[in-house]
Amino acid sequence: MRLIRGSETYEIRADELFADASHNMLLRGGDKIVVQEDDRHFTALGAAGTEDLIPFPSEEVTALEAVSLMGGLSDSRADPQGVLILREFPASAVGRTPGPTHPQVIFTFDLTSADGLFAARNFNVNPGDTVLATESPITRAQTIFALFGSVFGLTRQATVLAN
Repeated sequence: MRLIRGSETYEIRADELFADASHNMLLRGGDKIVVQEDDRHFTALGAAGTEDLIPFPSEEVTALEAVSLMGGLSDSRADPQGVLILREFPASAVGRTPGPTHPQVIFTFDLTSADGLFAARNFNVNPGDTVLATESPITRAQTIFALFGSVFGLTRQATVLAN
């Protein structure tokens, strides 16, 4: 929600306004109220419960909360040592001090360790980030074996049909 009063603009999320009455303001003649939908989201990909655009349910979303919002890591497919946050910075931010040195940065979290869990709980996801749950090495091996199995199965069927 945004209040425009003359040349001043005041902005607050609706849930914050409703949660704390001290944020209420008395409206004056000429004030303008603008209510906009919160379109902040992150992209969820990989071996998680869902692959989708996930809206921010609150002002801040941590990496650990993002994994939860994605439906958690798939027990049979995900590698909990490889949760990635992919972030792209605008060119104007790259090279500034302090700031990123590259326009594209990947943050990695190992959710099998206490340090990794604490780090994920304290790291905020930004709007537009991609949260990727990587696949476990076992899943990759199963995929390769399945491909080989289907190729050999087709070869065997072709041989049977040819005879």
